[in-house]
Amino acid sequence: MAFRATTFLRQELKLRPTFELALRASCLQLVLARWGLETASLMGLRGEHTANDDDRKVRAVEAITSALYESGLDDHATATEKTMLDKPYKTWEYGDYVYGDHWEALGVLQWLLGRQHAIPAYYSSFDRARLFQNSGIMPADPSTIEKFVDSFMASQIHQTFDAHQLRRAVDTSEAWIWRARAQVLLGLRDEISRAESQQSQATQETPLDEALRARHVPHSLRKLAADLPKTIPLAARCAYEKKLIGEIESDDFGIAVEMKEDGEVPAGQRRTATVPYPNLEPEHLDALRKIAESRFLAFAWALGKIDGWDPAQTGELVSINPITTAS
Repeated sequence: MAFRATTFLRQELKLRPTFELALRASCLQLVLARWGLETASLMGLRGEHTANDDDRKVRAVEAITSALYESGLDDHATATEKTMLDKPYKTWEYGDYVYGDHWEALGVLQWLLGRQHAIPAYYSSFDRARLFQNSGIMPADPSTIEKFVDSFMASQIHQTFDAHQLRRAVDTSEAWIWRARAQVLLGLRDEISRAESQQSQATQETPLDEALRARHVPHSLRKLAADLPKTIPLAARCAYEKKLIGEIESDDFGIAVEMKEDGEVPAGQRRTATVPYPNLEPEHLDALRKIAESRFLAFAWALGKIDGWDPAQTGELVSINPITTAS
């Protein structure tokens, strides 16, 4: 059955020191600030672009890069992050823009640091503007970075959550990353079946291996693909009973979606409907997978389950702390 294990596999969840979480969150915020500038440039600002806009953004990019080094964050940023920030404005490549997937990880780290009140449902995103406001960091001002990190340097930092709340947050992440990976495997069932029947001994990476790696699905989970139509209903029931998901729809994880309305409807009055996970459009399934992956990465790193800040490492991590039927 999904995310099932014997009780003794469950371990006490121990977070990295809070100042380490603060340093990582600061690095993320700096790079995401640069991501915002580069994304706006890529989109062309819908024809409102001017030479003054370019000059202003060049100065902002330079200030963000300077803040990385003046604050000392360069000792804690990854090599990839430093390379991205060192690049001149408008020279980012496709792989750099993918860094935007880390917004959800920043939200989780801020929740762990007590700067974010709650983690949204796994079919909703963190409010990006609020994430920037929560830290008080102004990306071009290194003193604000130092102030944020210094606030977590005390030996005793009061956590805003208890062990039970942390475990529930991790379990929820486990449930949704499992479901996201299951959807990837469902889409690759034919390829997996052929690969299993051929029992290929190829030493080079196959297209199937590449597809799994690109979506950070552990190779060891391939064996689950054949039984997923039976396993997913069991997993949904388990997750629902443990209150890790809000609703079940058609024996699957239920996703709340806003219904289309005629005319303008205030945000608080919009009607929602619950649909089964696989009924979403491919682009929405991809968005859910990225939310689950980013949050899973943040929990895995914060709990020391992966050494470095690297999404590729989560692609080999089946679980942070396996959910049991008894817990």
